[in-house]
Amino acid sequence: MDPAYYVAAGSLKARAFHLETLSNNLANATTVGYKAEKSFFSLFDKASQSSRNLPLTPYVNAGTVLAHRGTDFEQGASRPTGRPLDMAIEGNAFFVLETPQGLRVTRDGRFQLGAGGRLEALDGTPVRGKNGQPLRVDPNLGEPTIAPDGTLQQGLTVVGQLDLRAYADPRALRRVGANRFDPTGLAEAPVKATVLQGHQESSTVDIALVMVDMIRLNRLFELSMKVASTLTNDLDAKSINDIAINR
Repeated sequence: MDPAYYVAAGSLKARAFHLETLSNNLANATTVGYKAEKSFFSLFDKASQSSRNLPLTPYVNAGTVLAHRGTDFEQGASRPTGRPLDMAIEGNAFFVLETPQGLRVTRDGRFQLGAGGRLEALDGTPVRGKNGQPLRVDPNLGEPTIAPDGTLQQGLTVVGQLDLRAYADPRALRRVGANRFDPTGLAEAPVKATVLQGHQESSTVDIALVMVDMIRLNRLFELSMKVASTLTNDLDAKSINDIAINR
């Protein structure tokens, strides 16, 4: 097998993964609090040390492989909604939710009141308070007001405070679906954030840039396909020629 074929195949696989990432971002361009995902790549330059005996040479030993995916935690724009239980965070913090799988964090602040005045995410997941318990308000006293530090108040009575958390390396947060992240085992950092009541944080996906990247990726994919096709044709021609000579 021509070693250049491995380079072309690696490029095709990397482009396919990147296209999948862009497609997911585009699908979440209007998702509240969504943080765009990015693909990071590395050069396939360790073949000479590999135990797999790959037939690559120093001249064609720079194919591309997918290294990992990461999240860009850039601040999204806050837009007013006028809904008292909508909350947006400006800064480095996350809301904390209590799920059956454990604590999860999110930037999606679309909340509602559930049974008994419990503050919940739209799917009914409880919102955790600073005291380690789900936050509750008195439904008979109307909508609570939320201070910039996450304190919930009804009239003159403080009923609780949002458990806001920040992390030393937020890029290590693992996506677990539903616009949430698993913070298990991560070191926390000081919270430097404020809560805006009656606002939602917009997705950080730039639709125009995603579309440009998708067009560019399609062209690169086609180019890699042409390289692979050319190599295949050359191999076929060489095989036919070798058979003819040997006969």
